Amino acid sequence: MAELPDFLKPYWPRRMTGSLRDYARAALGAGLGILLTGWIASLVVADLPAANWHTAVFLIAPMGASAVILFCLPSSPLAQPWALLAGNTVAALSGVCFALWLPDSPILAAALAMLSAISLMFALRCLHPPSGAVALTAVLGGEAIRQLGFGFIWWPVLANSLLLVIMAWVYHRLTGYRYPVADHPPAAATPTHMQYQFGFKPEDLQQALGQYHEVLDIHPSQLQRLLEQTELIAYQRKLEAITCEQIMRPIATTLEFGDALEMAWQTMQTQNEPAVPVVNKAKLVIGVLSLSDFVRHAGASHYREVGPALQRLIRWSPTTHSDKPEVVGQIMTAPAITIQAQMHLMHTIPLMTSHHLQLLPVVDASNKLVGILTQTDVIRALYR
Repeated sequence: MAELPDFLKPYWPRRMTGSLRDYARAALGAGLGILLTGWIASLVVADLPAANWHTAVFLIAPMGASAVILFCLPSSPLAQPWALLAGNTVAALSGVCFALWLPDSPILAAALAMLSAISLMFALRCLHPPSGAVALTAVLGGEAIRQLGFGFIWWPVLANSLLLVIMAWVYHRLTGYRYPVADHPPAAATPTHMQYQFGFKPEDLQQALGQYHEVLDIHPSQLQRLLEQTELIAYQRKLEAITCEQIMRPIATTLEFGDALEMAWQTMQTQNEPAVPVVNKAKLVIGVLSLSDFVRHAGASHYREVGPALQRLIRWSPTTHSDKPEVVGQIMTAPAITIQAQMHLMHTIPLMTSHHLQLLPVVDASNKLVGILTQTDVIRALYR
């Protein structure tokens, strides 16, 4: 299909989110909501004295628009119970007032009713688009509506609205959706999940929305979660395309089980890596040695004792028997957590965060050491 001219693109329908199952669920819910709301309201009207079922007002047309929002967009701020109940009520009040004050000027009354309804909805934070139709119905609904007077506010407007909200609550709960949607604070990140620290805060988002000069049909907290999820997907897409082999560092230094601690300490002081892999004769990784291993085995109980304690640990014992560790294999962290060279980078992040690792040895298909991967390498890959 040929690409549309630029001037036509704003008028072309955009692809909707959701699946066919979501569409069917929304349509069925709206139909059931109107069916049950109308049925229950008609039963009430039928029980009234001298009521004529054909002329009595038991269901108004704006409820159809409310049903679309409640069942198709249940997460929208415009679909929440307060928006629907309060919005329809103040719109009905505005419409009835101007219909009574200006009975001979229906067009002017309709315009003023709309202006008043929207102003009240903004003031009360209950914006609900179908409420505009409620205000017009109060002015232009005909003789049956005019005869109801201020009673139109309670019946059928508030009654219909309350019934529809109840139907939406029941239907969404039965079909596994949450309604109404509460404003939950974002969950705290845990090291056991692949979480990322994003560059904006809720206050930044609120400030940006204030500069947008337009009412958005989404709650700020939901918009924040949507932006964070979008960024997470982008990170995953980027990381899935990178393997450890592409960004790993070459092996600069290795240690063996029997290397003396004094030699290992000197080796670690001459390199920039946070840890050193420990291998056997076959180049298989058997452990990792880091500075924290030295500090842990030095056993200093006070910060002033760290230096002397490290000296005692590192110094080689001249005797044939010693109670303290003498070689690398006695203080290294083992078994070592390793990663395959062909592993996608995104799978290394949970390993590093959950185990608090600064370095991961990279091995080939035979589990032989071929490189190392540090936190710095991962961060550098994210910003390629």
